[in-house]
Amino acid sequence: MKISCDVIRDLLPLYVDEVLSNDSKTLVDEHIEECENCSEELKKLSVDETYINTVNNNENKSIYESLNRIRKRISLKIQLTILISVIFTAIVAVGAWDYYDNHRIYMPYKEAKIKWVKDSMQTSEKYRDVNRVISTDGKALILVLNRTHRTNNDSIYSDQVIWKGPNREYSYEDKNGEEKLANIEEVYYMSSDAWERYKEREVLIYNIPQDEFNLERYKREFNVVKRKSKLIWTKSNGFIG
Repeated sequence: MKISCDVIRDLLPLYVDEVLSNDSKTLVDEHIEECENCSEELKKLSVDETYINTVNNNENKSIYESLNRIRKRISLKIQLTILISVIFTAIVAVGAWDYYDNHRIYMPYKEAKIKWVKDSMQTSEKYRDVNRVISTDGKALILVLNRTHRTNNDSIYSDQVIWKGPNREYSYEDKNGEEKLANIEEVYYMSSDAWERYKEREVLIYNIPQDEFNLERYKREFNVVKRKSKLIWTKSNGFIG
């Protein structure tokens, strides 16, 4: 049966797409072997199809590469976000622990519950440190207890000596850097105002200065803190709480 070129040309797109039945494909094959015009038309369709496939493949490749770049950027951002979050969390944790363990909190005199036992000052309250400041002549001593947030959760203390009393040697370095034995006549406990002043004016935190300028500052600040503090012991009257 002779098939017209119009019919074959209608079938050619399906032939190129390889969706024809075997019988229809055979008919097209037989026709294009004899018909030069339909054979040329098939070549054009095949070239167009190849071009389209190439373009589609390139477009798909471009889209894939673009998506891959976006994925890498998003992945990098996620990684950076996680890293920053971990670093921030670590900094906050270290800061929180440092505050919990090292931030000094003033202990009021009533909470310190200082008592006089066997010629020495003692307390059974939990505390972190005892801060002591001595006058330049070695006759007046100011002390204060402090605690940290961690201190409150520590185990219960036994009685702790915070000042060994006048019958035991208490040495200090004078303005010349020489070690002297103190002759304590008065002991004071810092008030909250005195504690703030003591922390603010760091000259009292260290030993008695040896240069004249800081020595005068030390004397002046010592007297200010002493006036703001509570007298709790004198050589003449003993412990007066």
